[in-house]
Amino acid sequence: MSGETTKKVLIVGAGPVGSLTALTFHKRGWNVEIWEGREDPRGTDVSPANLRSINLAISARGLEAVKSVDPSLADELLGYAIPMKGRMIHHPDGRQESQLYDPSTNQCINSLPRPLLNLRLIQALPTGSDRMKLRFETKLDRIDWRRNVAYAKSKKSGKPGEEREQGQAEPQRESKEDVDEVPFDLVVGCDGSWSKVRQEMMKVERIDFHQTFIQHAYIELHMSPNEVSEAQREDDKFKIDQHHLHIWPRHSFMLIALPNQDGSFTLTLFAPFSNIEALRTRSDAEAFFLEHFPTALGWVGKDRLLDDFMKNPRGKLVTINASPSHHDGKALLLGDSSHSMVPFYGQGLNCGLEDVRVLGCMLQKHNVSSVKSAGGNGSAEEDDTVTKALNEYSEIRGADLEAICELAMENYTEMRSRVLSPMHHLRRVIDSCLSRLFRPTPYTPLTSPTDSTSLDTNTVAFPTPHVSGWTSLYSMVTFRPDVSYKEALRKEKAQREAVMWMGRAIVGAAFGGVAAAAYRGLQLYNKRR
Repeated sequence: MSGETTKKVLIVGAGPVGSLTALTFHKRGWNVEIWEGREDPRGTDVSPANLRSINLAISARGLEAVKSVDPSLADELLGYAIPMKGRMIHHPDGRQESQLYDPSTNQCINSLPRPLLNLRLIQALPTGSDRMKLRFETKLDRIDWRRNVAYAKSKKSGKPGEEREQGQAEPQRESKEDVDEVPFDLVVGCDGSWSKVRQEMMKVERIDFHQTFIQHAYIELHMSPNEVSEAQREDDKFKIDQHHLHIWPRHSFMLIALPNQDGSFTLTLFAPFSNIEALRTRSDAEAFFLEHFPTALGWVGKDRLLDDFMKNPRGKLVTINASPSHHDGKALLLGDSSHSMVPFYGQGLNCGLEDVRVLGCMLQKHNVSSVKSAGGNGSAEEDDTVTKALNEYSEIRGADLEAICELAMENYTEMRSRVLSPMHHLRRVIDSCLSRLFRPTPYTPLTSPTDSTSLDTNTVAFPTPHVSGWTSLYSMVTFRPDVSYKEALRKEKAQREAVMWMGRAIVGAAFGGVAAAAYRGLQLYNKRR
């Protein structure tokens, strides 16, 4: 259109959150440029045996976020995933106990390797479009906020950060790096826990930043599939049930296993650094697994498990919160760059993808346009709709992010210890019974497009702001994307208090009955003596 130009968004980080963000802005008509520090993953081997990243459990929140941009892409991702209907608890005595996530509806979470998810999201980007530019092996160097210019640092490969076609041979590289400048109207940081965009924002914005490491590490292990003949069933390739998230809870530490479609399982040991550091030799490690996880040792195989344990890195676990997550209508943080959480609720990915959906709702609500007047610089003075959208996003999302970070840490205690407690089973029974007596607020479906080329036009991020009735915390967090994390935490605290008072009432009634019987007995005794 004469006198108008298309706005440009610069997205730093091409992980799952960055890729979905890029797809969102492209479908909204913006020019999109993505910088990713790692190599182009297209054409690489992402088979489960080569992965070194905690498997993801994508659930309703993450899937709804993808659907809000492209429903067919969400269906495709589910095709690569394995549904898990509950937890399989492996007790120290070898007994296995299935704990379904949602016994009434049999809803599932879905196991999906992170590199495979990341690859498919990148492949979904329309790289043939003149409004989409991907630059790999390109890092953010600095940002000039006055001029709205970002400086890229790229390994020299013909041109700075030059995009390589899928399957094209990698060019010869020189050791030096080039730095070039790129103007933008909006920069979105999707560059993870150690975000460079966040660092640049903190130079000009009063951002409260909190970082907390926990005293536990994680180590990736791998369980190979069974070898099966053509006459055997496809399911026979799995050594353990493929429709459960397997947990070996041992109070201060735990082992988990998530299935892959080739029949293998990705295992992760979570344990205090002090426990792991004490296992200095293969003999030490073998004795540890024989004592605490003998069944897993048998299924994985001693040599394979000990090889993985001794050579694989010890990952750190951190919680990060940054607030506000935006700056002056020019910058926004999404995913781990804004809120990194421990992985024990399986919501890190889902929360990050949901960030993109909520941002889309705010862009829609404030009618943010993809065009600007000629000569404009995309500043808040020229178009304050972007500023309003980012302000509201940061405001409504801040409390949610604090809530899910808190819940993720609490769930570690549940997974490694509380699932073994009789009180945990009692609470599950109470939740199940009361949810039948006091039906919770019905699920409000999020507005999703029927055409894969369209976007979600919903302007309300969470259609159910208040949950009545009774429902489990896990159900609200995992299967109710219409409910915010903040509301889920509020509801759970109210239900927990109600259960406490019910317990007190039962104990009081029982004690009162005993006291009355004792008093009646004394009366009879006095009459007959």
